[in-house]
Amino acid sequence: MYTEEYLPEEAIEYFDVSDVSIEETSSIDTEERDRRKTHELYKRSDPDFYSYKKVVRDEEGNTFVHKTQIYSSQFGKKIRNAPTGIRESDTMGSLQEDLYFRVKDTSLYTKTELNNEPRKLFYRNPEECERHLSITLPRSVKEAWHNKQLKLKC
Repeated sequence: MYTEEYLPEEAIEYFDVSDVSIEETSSIDTEERDRRKTHELYKRSDPDFYSYKKVVRDEEGNTFVHKTQIYSSQFGKKIRNAPTGIRESDTMGSLQEDLYFRVKDTSLYTKTELNNEPRKLFYRNPEECERHLSITLPRSVKEAWHNKQLKLKC
């Protein structure tokens, strides 16, 4: 999907390809592994992309490490879907921002040298947020958001 020709020159120089770790198994051929590394480099060159790992406990009580990859949005630019990175047609800071479920990520993972503010994440609905961040939102929050959407569409 992404090849080196799509990466900006400064991204290729800035990121060391050997630093990119991809789960390698004997079933992944060299071409596929190179494609995954290039895709990972492309994501790392995006200033709105960040990721972190956290320990999550499932219903049975088993723990596992969950890697969360997130695309945030910047004020005045197109809204980005947090899990996919797809740029929506609406602009952050406009009235259309109310059409999305918004979350501020105040974790330490979001702080950078250039930006010390919490990042704003946009989802199409609260359920998408729950799946992406592996959290459970209160029912009242989801009902309030859905009621607000019904009023906006009328």
